Amino acid sequence: MDEIIYFFKHLFNTSDWNPRWQHGTWSQFHGWLYIIAELLIWASYFAIPFILYVFIHKRREDLPFVRIFWLFILFLLASGTSHLVDAMIFWYPAFRLNALVLTINAIIAIIAVRGMIKVLPAALSLHTPRQFEKIIKERTEDLEQSNLHLKKLNDDIDNFVYAASHNLKSPINNIEGLLHVLKEELVTPNAEIKGIIDRLDSSILRVKQSIDNITDIIKLQQNPYGIEEKLLFKDIINEVIQENSQIIRTSQGHIDLDLQQPEIYYSKPGLKSIIYNLISNSLKYNVPGKPPVIKIKTHKEYVSIILEVSDNGLGIDMQRNKDKLFNLFKRFHNHVEGTGIGLYMIKKLIEEKEGRIEVDSEVNKGTTFKITFRQDHIKEQPAS
Repeated sequence: MDEIIYFFKHLFNTSDWNPRWQHGTWSQFHGWLYIIAELLIWASYFAIPFILYVFIHKRREDLPFVRIFWLFILFLLASGTSHLVDAMIFWYPAFRLNALVLTINAIIAIIAVRGMIKVLPAALSLHTPRQFEKIIKERTEDLEQSNLHLKKLNDDIDNFVYAASHNLKSPINNIEGLLHVLKEELVTPNAEIKGIIDRLDSSILRVKQSIDNITDIIKLQQNPYGIEEKLLFKDIINEVIQENSQIIRTSQGHIDLDLQQPEIYYSKPGLKSIIYNLISNSLKYNVPGKPPVIKIKTHKEYVSIILEVSDNGLGIDMQRNKDKLFNLFKRFHNHVEGTGIGLYMIKKLIEEKEGRIEVDSEVNKGTTFKITFRQDHIKEQPAS
Protein backbone atom coordinates (compact mmCIF):
# COMPACT_ATOMS: atom_id res chain seq x y z
CA MET A 1 0.00 0.00 0.00
CA ASP A 2 2.88 2.37 0.84
CA GLU A 3 4.33 1.78 -2.61
CA ILE A 4 1.00 2.62 -4.26
CA ILE A 5 0.65 5.84 -2.26
CA TYR A 6 4.26 6.76 -3.05
CA PHE A 7 3.63 6.00 -6.76
CA PHE A 8 0.68 8.35 -7.15
CA LYS A 9 2.21 10.98 -4.84
CA HIS A 10 5.33 11.15 -7.02
CA LEU A 11 3.53 10.53 -10.34
CA PHE A 12 5.21 13.49 -12.09
CA ASN A 13 8.46 13.34 -10.11
CA THR A 14 11.38 12.56 -12.41
CA SER A 15 14.26 12.77 -9.91
CA ASP A 16 14.60 8.99 -9.67
CA TRP A 17 15.60 8.60 -13.33
CA ASN A 18 17.67 10.27 -15.96
CA PRO A 19 16.28 11.23 -19.38
CA ARG A 20 16.37 8.38 -21.88
CA TRP A 21 19.14 10.08 -23.84
CA GLN A 22 21.40 9.25 -20.85
CA HIS A 23 20.34 5.57 -20.69
CA GLY A 24 22.65 3.44 -22.80
CA THR A 25 24.42 4.68 -25.88
CA TRP A 26 22.02 6.56 -28.18
CA SER A 27 23.27 7.95 -31.44
CA GLN A 28 21.50 11.01 -32.80
CA PHE A 29 20.12 8.96 -35.70
CA HIS A 30 18.90 6.13 -33.45
CA GLY A 31 17.34 8.46 -30.88
CA TRP A 32 15.55 10.72 -33.34
CA LEU A 33 14.40 7.72 -35.41
CA TYR A 34 12.76 6.38 -32.25
CA ILE A 35 11.27 9.76 -31.28
CA ILE A 36 9.90 10.56 -34.77
CA ALA A 37 8.36 7.08 -35.06
CA GLU A 38 6.64 7.50 -31.69
CA LEU A 39 5.36 10.96 -32.62
CA LEU A 40 4.01 9.76 -35.97
CA ILE A 41 2.21 6.88 -34.27
CA TRP A 42 0.81 9.34 -31.69
CA ALA A 43 -0.40 11.69 -34.48
CA SER A 44 -2.04 8.80 -36.36
CA TYR A 45 -3.69 7.44 -33.22
CA PHE A 46 -5.17 10.90 -32.56
CA ALA A 47 -6.24 11.47 -36.18
CA ILE A 48 -8.11 8.16 -36.54
CA PRO A 49 -10.54 8.92 -33.63
CA PHE A 50 -11.42 12.23 -35.30
CA ILE A 51 -12.21 10.40 -38.56
CA LEU A 52 -14.25 7.81 -36.65
CA TYR A 53 -16.18 10.58 -34.88
CA VAL A 54 -17.09 12.21 -38.22
CA PHE A 55 -18.17 8.79 -39.53
CA ILE A 56 -20.33 8.11 -36.44
CA HIS A 57 -21.90 11.59 -36.69
CA LYS A 58 -22.74 11.17 -40.37
CA ARG A 59 -24.15 7.64 -39.93
CA ARG A 60 -25.70 8.08 -36.48
CA GLU A 61 -29.18 7.01 -37.65
CA ASP A 62 -28.26 3.60 -39.11
CA LEU A 63 -24.79 2.71 -37.77
CA PRO A 64 -24.67 -0.63 -35.90
CA PHE A 65 -22.45 -1.28 -32.86
CA VAL A 66 -21.91 2.40 -32.01
CA ARG A 67 -20.51 1.55 -28.55
CA ILE A 68 -17.72 -0.51 -30.11
CA PHE A 69 -16.75 2.48 -32.24
CA TRP A 70 -16.55 4.66 -29.12
CA LEU A 71 -14.45 2.02 -27.32
CA PHE A 72 -12.01 2.02 -30.24
CA ILE A 73 -11.82 5.80 -30.10
CA LEU A 74 -10.88 5.65 -26.41
CA PHE A 75 -8.40 2.83 -27.06
CA LEU A 76 -6.70 4.79 -29.86
CA LEU A 77 -6.51 7.96 -27.76
CA ALA A 78 -4.98 6.03 -24.83
CA SER A 79 -2.53 4.24 -27.13
CA GLY A 80 -1.56 7.51 -28.79
CA THR A 81 -0.98 9.15 -25.40
CA SER A 82 1.34 6.29 -24.36
CA HIS A 83 3.45 6.80 -27.49
CA LEU A 84 3.58 10.56 -26.87
CA VAL A 85 4.76 10.04 -23.26
CA ASP A 86 7.31 7.48 -24.44
CA ALA A 87 8.78 10.08 -26.82
CA MET A 88 8.82 12.73 -24.04
CA ILE A 89 10.88 10.43 -21.78
CA PHE A 90 13.96 11.28 -23.84
CA TRP A 91 13.85 14.67 -22.07
CA TYR A 92 11.26 14.25 -19.28
CA PRO A 93 11.69 10.82 -17.59
CA ALA A 94 8.13 10.46 -16.22
CA PHE A 95 8.21 6.67 -16.03
CA ARG A 96 5.48 6.52 -13.39
CA LEU A 97 3.13 8.56 -15.64
CA ASN A 98 4.04 6.28 -18.54
CA ALA A 99 3.14 3.20 -16.49
CA LEU A 100 -0.22 4.72 -15.53
CA VAL A 101 -1.03 5.62 -19.16
CA LEU A 102 -0.11 2.06 -20.26
CA THR A 103 -2.33 0.60 -17.51
CA ILE A 104 -5.31 2.73 -18.62
CA ASN A 105 -4.59 1.69 -22.19
CA ALA A 106 -4.57 -1.98 -21.17
CA ILE A 107 -7.90 -1.71 -19.32
CA ILE A 108 -9.58 -0.03 -22.31
CA ALA A 109 -8.08 -2.65 -24.63
CA ILE A 110 -9.53 -5.49 -22.52
CA ILE A 111 -12.97 -3.84 -22.50
CA ALA A 112 -12.78 -3.35 -26.28
CA VAL A 113 -11.83 -7.00 -26.82
CA ARG A 114 -14.73 -8.17 -24.63
CA GLY A 115 -17.06 -5.87 -26.56
CA MET A 116 -15.81 -7.24 -29.87
CA ILE A 117 -16.34 -10.83 -28.74
CA LYS A 118 -19.87 -9.92 -27.61
CA VAL A 119 -20.94 -8.36 -30.91
CA LEU A 120 -19.02 -10.75 -33.19
CA PRO A 121 -22.01 -13.09 -33.87
CA ALA A 122 -24.24 -10.14 -34.75
CA ALA A 123 -21.47 -8.58 -36.90
CA LEU A 124 -20.97 -11.85 -38.79
CA SER A 125 -24.71 -11.96 -39.52
CA LEU A 126 -24.59 -8.61 -41.34
CA HIS A 127 -24.86 -8.78 -45.11
CA THR A 128 -21.91 -7.89 -47.29
CA PRO A 129 -22.35 -5.30 -50.09
CA ARG A 130 -22.44 -8.17 -52.60
CA GLN A 131 -25.15 -9.93 -50.60
CA PHE A 132 -27.10 -6.67 -50.39
CA GLU A 133 -26.85 -6.26 -54.16
CA LYS A 134 -28.18 -9.78 -54.63
CA ILE A 135 -31.06 -9.18 -52.18
CA ILE A 136 -31.92 -5.84 -53.81
CA LYS A 137 -31.87 -7.45 -57.24
CA GLU A 138 -34.15 -10.28 -56.08
CA ARG A 139 -36.52 -7.85 -54.33
CA THR A 140 -36.59 -5.61 -57.41
CA GLU A 141 -37.46 -8.56 -59.63
CA ASP A 142 -40.19 -9.63 -57.19
CA LEU A 143 -41.53 -6.07 -57.12
CA GLU A 144 -41.56 -5.88 -60.91
CA GLN A 145 -43.44 -9.16 -61.08
CA SER A 146 -45.91 -7.94 -58.46
CA ASN A 147 -46.39 -4.68 -60.36
CA LEU A 148 -47.03 -6.56 -63.58
CA HIS A 149 -49.49 -8.84 -61.81
CA LEU A 150 -51.20 -5.86 -60.17
CA LYS A 151 -51.39 -4.00 -63.48
CA LYS A 152 -52.94 -7.05 -65.14
CA LEU A 153 -55.38 -7.39 -62.26
CA ASN A 154 -56.32 -3.70 -62.48
CA ASP A 155 -56.75 -3.98 -66.24
CA ASP A 156 -58.94 -7.07 -65.79
CA ILE A 157 -61.05 -5.27 -63.17
CA ASP A 158 -61.36 -2.17 -65.37
CA ASN A 159 -62.35 -4.31 -68.35
CA PHE A 160 -64.87 -6.22 -66.25
CA VAL A 161 -66.41 -3.05 -64.81
CA TYR A 162 -66.42 -1.42 -68.24
CA ALA A 163 -68.11 -4.46 -69.77
CA ALA A 164 -70.58 -4.72 -66.90
CA SER A 165 -71.53 -1.05 -67.14
CA HIS A 166 -71.83 -1.36 -70.92
CA ASN A 167 -74.03 -4.46 -70.61
CA LEU A 168 -76.22 -2.75 -68.01
CA LYS A 169 -77.06 0.03 -70.44
CA SER A 170 -79.15 -2.28 -72.62
CA PRO A 171 -81.62 -3.46 -69.92
CA ILE A 172 -81.79 0.06 -68.45
CA ASN A 173 -82.65 1.44 -71.88
CA ASN A 174 -85.29 -1.29 -72.25
CA ILE A 175 -86.80 -0.38 -68.88
CA GLU A 176 -86.78 3.28 -69.89
CA GLY A 177 -88.51 2.39 -73.16
CA LEU A 178 -91.13 0.26 -71.40
CA LEU A 179 -91.74 3.07 -68.94
CA HIS A 180 -92.24 5.47 -71.87
CA VAL A 181 -94.79 3.06 -73.40
CA LEU A 182 -96.53 2.79 -70.01
CA LYS A 183 -96.79 6.59 -69.84
CA GLU A 184 -98.44 6.67 -73.27
CA GLU A 185 -100.87 3.91 -72.32
CA LEU A 186 -101.85 5.62 -69.07
CA VAL A 187 -103.34 8.78 -70.52
CA THR A 188 -104.70 10.09 -67.25
CA PRO A 189 -103.00 8.20 -64.40
CA ASN A 190 -104.08 8.94 -60.86
CA ALA A 191 -101.78 10.78 -58.48
CA GLU A 192 -100.40 7.59 -56.90
CA ILE A 193 -99.53 5.98 -60.24
CA LYS A 194 -98.02 9.24 -61.50
CA GLY A 195 -95.87 9.43 -58.36
CA ILE A 196 -94.59 5.87 -58.92
CA ILE A 197 -93.80 6.62 -62.57
CA ASP A 198 -91.92 9.80 -61.62
CA ARG A 199 -89.87 7.90 -59.05
CA LEU A 200 -89.08 5.22 -61.63
CA ASP A 201 -88.04 7.94 -64.07
CA SER A 202 -85.76 9.47 -61.44
CA SER A 203 -84.26 6.08 -60.50
CA ILE A 204 -83.55 5.20 -64.13
CA LEU A 205 -81.85 8.57 -64.62
CA ARG A 206 -79.66 8.04 -61.53
CA VAL A 207 -78.67 4.53 -62.66
CA LYS A 208 -77.75 5.84 -66.12
CA GLN A 209 -75.70 8.64 -64.55
CA SER A 210 -73.92 6.15 -62.28
CA ILE A 211 -73.06 3.91 -65.25
CA ASP A 212 -71.74 6.91 -67.19
CA ASN A 213 -69.71 8.02 -64.15
CA ILE A 214 -68.15 4.56 -63.71
CA THR A 215 -67.22 4.57 -67.39
CA ASP A 216 -65.68 8.05 -67.02
CA ILE A 217 -63.61 6.92 -64.03
CA ILE A 218 -62.20 3.96 -65.96
CA LYS A 219 -61.40 6.17 -68.96
CA LEU A 220 -59.70 8.65 -66.66
CA GLN A 221 -57.52 5.91 -65.10
CA GLN A 222 -56.54 4.55 -68.51
CA ASN A 223 -55.85 7.94 -70.10
CA PRO A 224 -56.00 11.05 -67.88
CA TYR A 225 -56.73 13.44 -70.78
CA GLY A 226 -53.20 13.16 -72.11
CA ILE A 227 -52.98 15.78 -74.89
CA GLU A 228 -51.72 19.13 -73.58
CA GLU A 229 -52.04 22.47 -75.32
CA LYS A 230 -51.90 26.18 -74.52
CA LEU A 231 -55.26 27.22 -73.07
CA LEU A 232 -56.78 30.47 -71.87
CA PHE A 233 -58.45 30.19 -68.47
CA LYS A 234 -61.04 32.77 -69.52
CA ASP A 235 -62.18 30.68 -72.50
CA ILE A 236 -62.64 27.52 -70.43
CA ILE A 237 -64.42 29.40 -67.63
CA ASN A 238 -66.80 31.05 -70.14
CA GLU A 239 -67.70 27.63 -71.58
CA VAL A 240 -68.49 26.34 -68.10
CA ILE A 241 -70.54 29.47 -67.30
CA GLN A 242 -72.58 28.96 -70.49
CA GLU A 243 -73.29 25.35 -69.52
CA ASN A 244 -74.40 26.46 -66.03
CA SER A 245 -76.23 29.59 -67.17
CA GLN A 246 -79.66 28.35 -66.06
CA ILE A 247 -78.63 27.58 -62.47
CA ILE A 248 -76.59 30.81 -62.28
CA ARG A 249 -79.66 32.86 -63.27
CA THR A 250 -81.98 30.92 -60.96
CA SER A 251 -79.70 31.27 -57.94
CA GLN A 252 -78.72 34.88 -58.82
CA GLY A 253 -75.11 33.73 -58.65
CA HIS A 254 -72.13 35.94 -59.42
CA ILE A 255 -68.65 34.92 -60.60
CA ASP A 256 -65.62 37.20 -60.11
CA LEU A 257 -62.44 36.61 -62.11
CA ASP A 258 -58.90 37.62 -61.15
CA LEU A 259 -56.77 35.93 -63.80
CA GLN A 260 -53.25 37.21 -63.11
CA GLN A 261 -51.96 34.16 -65.02
CA PRO A 262 -54.14 33.98 -68.15
CA GLU A 263 -52.63 30.89 -69.81
CA ILE A 264 -51.76 27.30 -68.97
CA TYR A 265 -50.49 24.21 -70.77
CA TYR A 266 -52.99 21.44 -70.00
CA SER A 267 -55.47 19.09 -71.59
CA LYS A 268 -58.68 20.93 -72.45
CA PRO A 269 -61.09 18.18 -71.29
CA GLY A 270 -59.13 17.87 -68.04
CA LEU A 271 -59.07 21.59 -67.23
CA LYS A 272 -62.73 21.96 -68.17
CA SER A 273 -63.67 19.01 -65.95
CA ILE A 274 -61.83 20.56 -62.98
CA ILE A 275 -63.37 24.02 -63.39
CA TYR A 276 -66.82 22.61 -64.21
CA ASN A 277 -66.95 20.46 -61.06
CA LEU A 278 -65.76 23.27 -58.79
CA ILE A 279 -68.15 25.90 -60.20
CA SER A 280 -71.16 23.56 -60.31
CA ASN A 281 -70.50 22.43 -56.70
CA SER A 282 -70.32 26.07 -55.58
CA LEU A 283 -73.63 26.78 -57.28
CA LYS A 284 -75.37 23.66 -55.96
CA TYR A 285 -74.21 23.84 -52.37
CA ASN A 286 -75.02 27.46 -51.65
CA VAL A 287 -76.63 28.73 -48.45
CA PRO A 288 -80.43 28.86 -49.00
CA GLY A 289 -81.59 32.42 -49.62
CA LYS A 290 -78.05 33.67 -50.10
CA PRO A 291 -76.90 34.30 -53.71
CA PRO A 292 -73.70 32.35 -54.43
CA VAL A 293 -70.53 34.39 -55.04
CA ILE A 294 -67.69 32.49 -56.70
CA LYS A 295 -64.20 33.97 -56.95
CA ILE A 296 -61.75 32.44 -59.41
CA LYS A 297 -58.09 33.48 -59.20
CA THR A 298 -54.98 32.38 -61.05
CA HIS A 299 -51.33 33.27 -60.54
CA LYS A 300 -47.89 31.82 -61.06
CA GLU A 301 -45.54 30.44 -58.39
CA TYR A 302 -42.09 29.48 -59.67
CA VAL A 303 -42.73 26.73 -62.28
CA SER A 304 -46.31 26.08 -61.16
CA ILE A 305 -49.63 27.76 -61.93
CA ILE A 306 -52.14 28.17 -59.12
CA LEU A 307 -55.92 28.11 -59.59
CA GLU A 308 -58.11 29.08 -56.63
CA VAL A 309 -61.90 28.72 -56.63
CA SER A 310 -63.66 30.20 -53.58
CA ASP A 311 -67.34 30.41 -52.69
CA ASN A 312 -69.62 31.60 -49.87
CA GLY A 313 -71.61 28.38 -49.69
CA LEU A 314 -72.49 25.73 -47.11
CA GLY A 315 -68.89 24.70 -46.53
CA ILE A 316 -67.60 21.42 -45.11
CA ASP A 317 -66.73 20.40 -41.56
CA MET A 318 -63.02 19.79 -42.21
CA GLN A 319 -62.36 18.51 -38.70
CA ARG A 320 -64.73 15.59 -39.30
CA ASN A 321 -64.42 15.09 -43.05
CA LYS A 322 -60.90 16.13 -44.06
CA ASP A 323 -59.77 12.55 -44.75
CA LYS A 324 -63.01 11.63 -46.56
CA LEU A 325 -63.28 14.69 -48.78
CA PHE A 326 -62.06 13.05 -52.00
CA ASN A 327 -63.42 9.55 -51.39
CA LEU A 328 -65.39 7.93 -54.18
CA PHE A 329 -69.20 8.35 -53.85
CA LYS A 330 -68.73 10.48 -50.71
CA ARG A 331 -71.28 13.28 -50.26
CA PHE A 332 -71.64 15.85 -47.46
CA HIS A 333 -75.00 17.46 -48.33
CA ASN A 334 -77.86 15.14 -49.26
CA HIS A 335 -80.51 17.76 -49.99
CA VAL A 336 -79.03 18.29 -53.49
CA GLU A 337 -78.83 15.68 -56.25
CA GLY A 338 -75.30 14.42 -56.84
CA THR A 339 -73.16 11.32 -57.44
CA GLY A 340 -70.23 11.93 -55.11
CA ILE A 341 -67.57 11.31 -57.75
CA GLY A 342 -66.75 14.84 -58.99
CA LEU A 343 -64.08 15.67 -56.38
CA TYR A 344 -62.68 12.14 -56.62
CA MET A 345 -62.25 12.47 -60.37
CA ILE A 346 -60.62 15.91 -60.38
CA LYS A 347 -58.21 14.89 -57.59
CA LYS A 348 -57.31 11.77 -59.54
CA LEU A 349 -56.76 13.81 -62.69
CA ILE A 350 -54.69 16.50 -60.95
CA GLU A 351 -52.44 13.99 -59.20
CA GLU A 352 -52.01 11.90 -62.36
CA LYS A 353 -50.40 15.01 -63.85
CA GLU A 354 -48.23 15.55 -60.73
CA GLY A 355 -50.36 18.42 -59.45
CA ARG A 356 -51.85 19.03 -56.02
CA ILE A 357 -55.27 20.04 -54.68
CA GLU A 358 -55.83 21.61 -51.26
CA VAL A 359 -59.05 22.58 -49.49
CA ASP A 360 -59.89 25.19 -46.88
CA SER A 361 -63.50 25.24 -45.73
CA GLU A 362 -65.73 26.43 -42.89
CA VAL A 363 -69.36 25.47 -42.32
CA ASN A 364 -71.82 28.13 -43.60
CA LYS A 365 -68.93 30.44 -44.57
CA GLY A 366 -67.65 28.84 -47.75
CA THR A 367 -64.92 26.75 -49.34
CA THR A 368 -61.69 27.47 -51.20
CA PHE A 369 -60.08 24.91 -53.51
CA LYS A 370 -56.44 25.58 -54.39
CA ILE A 371 -55.02 23.61 -57.32
CA THR A 372 -51.32 23.59 -58.17
CA PHE A 373 -50.55 22.70 -61.79
CA ARG A 374 -46.96 21.58 -62.45
CA GLN A 375 -45.54 23.28 -65.55
CA ASP A 376 -41.80 22.53 -65.28
CA HIS A 377 -42.12 19.73 -67.88
CA ILE A 378 -43.32 22.26 -70.47
CA LYS A 379 -40.51 23.49 -72.72
CA GLU A 380 -42.34 26.64 -73.77
CA GLN A 381 -43.58 28.23 -70.54
CA PRO A 382 -46.79 30.26 -70.62
CA ALA A 383 -46.24 34.00 -70.53
CA SER A 384 -46.72 35.63 -67.13
